[in-house]
Amino acid sequence: MNQSNVEILSFSNRTRTEKKLLKEFVDFHWRHYADDPQYVPLLDYEYLGFKLIGIHGFFEPDNLFLKHADMQFFLALRDGKVVGRCNAFINHRHNTHWHDKVGFFGQYEVIDDQQITDKLTEATSEWLLNGGMDTIRGPQNLPVNEATPGILTEGFNSRPVMYYHYNKPFYAHHLAQAGFSPVKRVLSWEYDVPKPFGDKFEKLVQNIVDRYDIRTETWDQRPFSVRKREMLEIYNAAWNDNWGFVPFTEEEFGTIVNDMTLILDKGLFIFLYIRDEPVAFFGGVPNITEFLGRIGKCRHCELIRAVRMILNRKRTKGFRLGYLGIKPEYRRMGLDAVMLLKQWEYANRKGYVYSDLGWVLEDNKMAIRMVERVGPTPSKVYTIYEKVIA
Repeated sequence: MNQSNVEILSFSNRTRTEKKLLKEFVDFHWRHYADDPQYVPLLDYEYLGFKLIGIHGFFEPDNLFLKHADMQFFLALRDGKVVGRCNAFINHRHNTHWHDKVGFFGQYEVIDDQQITDKLTEATSEWLLNGGMDTIRGPQNLPVNEATPGILTEGFNSRPVMYYHYNKPFYAHHLAQAGFSPVKRVLSWEYDVPKPFGDKFEKLVQNIVDRYDIRTETWDQRPFSVRKREMLEIYNAAWNDNWGFVPFTEEEFGTIVNDMTLILDKGLFIFLYIRDEPVAFFGGVPNITEFLGRIGKCRHCELIRAVRMILNRKRTKGFRLGYLGIKPEYRRMGLDAVMLLKQWEYANRKGYVYSDLGWVLEDNKMAIRMVERVGPTPSKVYTIYEKVIA
């Protein structure tokens, strides 16, 4: 089929017309995955917002991310029908932090037609090039520091987990044909919580605690404002040199933690102190995706889905280990093992069945060794792609 049949619409997120196009942008993934049971869509509110209950969407102009980023949206149409979509953005804080000129594309969804990917990536590349970028990387969905980067390339039948997006298996081939090359992989595992770590592991942890005089605290042992401040300090220090990471602002991190309290199980958060200094934390959140599935063919049952998710948040069978950090000067001391064991003990008491351990860069050997100590099962691999455009 001739590429001239494909029209690319480029738009922002401010005018009434553009906001209508954004609704089409969001609607596309519902149609695209209509017959795919593995796909669990995020609530529309997370993209478009819902002022009535105070939810700010990823795509809204007041999104904190857009204080330091420029963004454009793209729809691919054939005969007036949406057949693909993506966005492109320039994260100025990323380029300042890494001293590069990398632009990103994300929310990439297409039908199985190479022409669509070619047209969309050409349009996004041109927009990024005009913005002064020399490289395009992705897919990177929003929110940038929470959504797993890349596309799913292994584990298509694995369990759906919050903020691990699902995609069609042919995406990797499309991006390769469009001139993109893999630049990094992100790994995940699943662990059966009732499975014991073993006496040897527990003895190792006790030796570490005794050697460094480690004190463990739970979430409620300090005021909420103190917890947020300590977590931000540890997180930014721990991840500062991690490939692709962009430090959180206090406002961004505070918003994430505030929103997280809606589904929080405080017992899944472990905080470590050495000589009264906060040095590390582990945080898990219930896998609310278990109760976020579609309601039959009902496309506009978002409020029902949201209520169902909130009412059932304490009934989830598993959780995602999604927030963690160890200050650089306290690495290689075994603190990760201490927190993993403490979290496992709580998860067992609460009756959790499984835990997702993941979002680990393929070259993070320390984290991989720590995870492999407890004998998890590999579950998902995401691959991030890149292409030089200048």
